[in-house]
This record gives sequence, C-alpha cells and structure tokens, in this order.
Amino acid sequence: MSTSLAAVATTSQDIVRFLLSRVGEDEAELKRLARQDAVTDDDGVRSVTRLQAELAAKRRLIGSLQQLVVLRDQPFERAIRHQASQMLRFLALPYDTHPGYRREWRPAGSH
Repeated sequence: MSTSLAAVATTSQDIVRFLLSRVGEDEAELKRLARQDAVTDDDGVRSVTRLQAELAAKRRLIGSLQQLVVLRDQPFERAIRHQASQMLRFLALPYDTHPGYRREWRPAGSH
C-alpha cells in the first residue's frame, strides 16, 4: 500500500467511525422522540419508519463507500477511491460544527 493510499485509508476510516457514531446518535435521538410521540413529517404524520429506513440506508451507504476507499492502488481504481472518499466527506459535512469533525475532512470546493 503506498503512503498516499495509506493516508487516504486512515483518514477515511476516521470519517467512517465519525459518521457511524453520528448515525448511532441520530438513531438514539429518533428512539427518544418516538417514545415522546414527537416525530412527524410536514403533514403531521408519524414518520418514524421512514427515518429509521433513512438511517439504515445511510449505514449501508457508508459501508459501501468504505469498501471502495480501500481498493488496491491500481491506476483505474484511484478515481473510484477518490470519489468514494469525497462522498464520505460530503456525508460528514452536515456535522461540521460537531467537536469531533476535522477541518481537513471538508470536501474540495465547499465553503
């Protein structure tokens, strides 16, 4: 594994851990709100099932991107690995005010 690939993999592992922790927090918050009957959509309809499905999908997406980031360092794989890393960075961006968020995770071109 080249140094740059090792650095990308380490950074991506950190982002993955950070994201999965945030998803876990979101799941705990959803459970808390559901117990209080406080989860509704714009029409006032309970949307716990949809939010649970969204969090499960986010977990699967993060896992898929994590697998793409650890591709070997073949020339044709570099673009895939780079895009997967960028997608992880975009998923982390909504948490940029969280104390665990790192400025170096900010995707290129975002403010």
